[in-house]
Amino acid sequence: MSLCALPRRGIVPSISFAVSLVVSVGAALILAAPATADPRTVTVNTGSGDLNVRSAPSANSQKIGSVDDRARVVIVCYFRGEAFSGGPYRLTTNIWNRLDKGGYVTDAMLDTGSDDPVVPRCEGETPAPVAPARATGKKAQKNPADPGSPTWGALAKWFQVSGDQYYPALTGPPKDWGNSARAAGWTVAERPEPRSIVVFQPGIDRAPPPGHVAWVDTTASRRDGQYIGITEVHSNGDGLISWSSRRVKHSPGMTYILLP
Repeated sequence: MSLCALPRRGIVPSISFAVSLVVSVGAALILAAPATADPRTVTVNTGSGDLNVRSAPSANSQKIGSVDDRARVVIVCYFRGEAFSGGPYRLTTNIWNRLDKGGYVTDAMLDTGSDDPVVPRCEGETPAPVAPARATGKKAQKNPADPGSPTWGALAKWFQVSGDQYYPALTGPPKDWGNSARAAGWTVAERPEPRSIVVFQPGIDRAPPPGHVAWVDTTASRRDGQYIGITEVHSNGDGLISWSSRRVKHSPGMTYILLP
């Protein structure tokens, strides 16, 4: 049964006629059977705009690419993920199809000919965790940290990436910023997320007793774990502010305050 108000995926197969056999006098023309299309090859139909390719079966997961509207794509298996509503069919579905080149796209924006899956379920693999929703918490209009300190730098990057709009209202030493952010209404994650402030507990990555914070620009998965690309600030005591970037391996005890 269709899940939407409009006719679902109106695909009209093309029928090709071929001469298959000529027999005796007054030869008979036999129609060849309609060609059966590969059920994994489908057409993108967003109604307008490109189709986002996600890292996990969720609209909240990281965007890793896009596909042009009306393009042909190959889907290899499906997951039941986060419910998605939209597309030209005004469909609500939790089916997410994995592309042959990697990543997931919602079934709501594919012409598959069915409201049900048309490929096997993805077995023997686990999709990337769904990125948490990013809540907006209490804000501050000034950077309260000492210029040149790691806390000042992390807040300055937040302000810049937010479009020079605001800072998160955080209090206490860096090691307590995760709890302070939760209390202020911001989303705090336990795994790496870009566009966030990473909080290092004392001793992690040689963080001092008060802890350490930095801005997360990028995340990456490797065979030996998750890595983050960070920007941080150090002051050498002569009044000069030094910005630097480096890559750090994620480990337990690192938390992430997410910018919406």
